[in-house]
Amino acid sequence: MTLRLIEKLTTIPLWVHATATVGAFAAFQGVKSVLDKSYAASLHPVDYVTGQTSFNGETIKGYYAVMQDAGTLDAYRTTQIIDFGFLAAMACFGILLATLVARFSHPGSWGRRLGLFAGLAALAGASCDAIENAWSFVMLSDPVGFADWLALPYSGFAVTKFALITAAMLLVLLSLVFLVIGRSLKDSRLG
Repeated sequence: MTLRLIEKLTTIPLWVHATATVGAFAAFQGVKSVLDKSYAASLHPVDYVTGQTSFNGETIKGYYAVMQDAGTLDAYRTTQIIDFGFLAAMACFGILLATLVARFSHPGSWGRRLGLFAGLAALAGASCDAIENAWSFVMLSDPVGFADWLALPYSGFAVTKFALITAAMLLVLLSLVFLVIGRSLKDSRLG
């Protein structure tokens, strides 16, 4: 059902679709800028990828302790709230870009399918990001005393998020490749 909803985006007027994609990209970049500044202000001791993928409660507690000692843990909590806006912008941009690329391939072709699956992967990645982000608030409720096992699902959702977002980017590229090959060979099954 979700894939059918994503596919409906390929039927809106092209100028609306392209304008929405550009707007979503601008929103994504705007929120990313605010997020990056907030993350830097939190003085989190490692980059966000390292921080999210440790799978180790003691390590994450150590990161939180550094911020707690510096008095910036509230800035980190704010960063996590801003991240919800970032992931929403990321999902919108990912879906719109993927379906914009997909719409140039013939319906039912590999190029179209790959583009639509890219949109689905972007949505799934953003959903995992939302769960991981919400999970961080559970850990932040007791930043240096939370149960160590809480780090496992937190990092699991983060790794899954990164994998799905990477898959979405690769699928968009493959959709473009199939579009070009299909058009070059005049094969509507490819693109």
